[in-house]
Amino acid sequence: MPNNKRKRMSKIKGKEKAHPYSRKARQISRAMNKEALLSKAKIDRVNSAMSRGQKIVWFRDRINEDDLKTQKTWTLMEMRSLLDEYLQRNDEDMDELKTKREETRGLSPKEELFVQVVETERKEAKLAGLDVPDLNNGLVVKTLRIWDGDVNSITTIKLVKCKPTDADNEAISADPKVQAIAQATGMVVG
Repeated sequence: MPNNKRKRMSKIKGKEKAHPYSRKARQISRAMNKEALLSKAKIDRVNSAMSRGQKIVWFRDRINEDDLKTQKTWTLMEMRSLLDEYLQRNDEDMDELKTKREETRGLSPKEELFVQVVETERKEAKLAGLDVPDLNNGLVVKTLRIWDGDVNSITTIKLVKCKPTDADNEAISADPKVQAIAQATGMVVG
């Protein structure tokens, strides 16, 4: 049996004169579906890399500001405060959209998407933490400072999961075991 599983449309011969129910038509539809799947996966990869790149660019720009230019490494608490700044970067825009919504004027789809992205980012940060550059490592900080913003070279920057400062306090205060221990010992938790 001949191998008629051509993977690309450009490799299929006689596609103009194929009968709708023929083997050739099924071959063409398989190739078209595969090309559509590959292009969708490529778009998803590019979008993911762009969002990750924008986050890393924000951290690079923040550590290159004058007040942080001389600092070589950051402690975990300093990284968390930087993450808090990152999560609060859109607060002014969110307040404007909130007042716009209160004035009974609906939001445009673009504004709704913006609100949804910000809320999802905050929820993800509190639950699992966000991937941020490992600023504990001096080599990563040096690499980040000289990084040119190319999304293809993001892999040279080591990322770690980091939660905002208030996420741990909420998790500790919500844990009933911790509350019971705190009551038994008379200690204050959170």
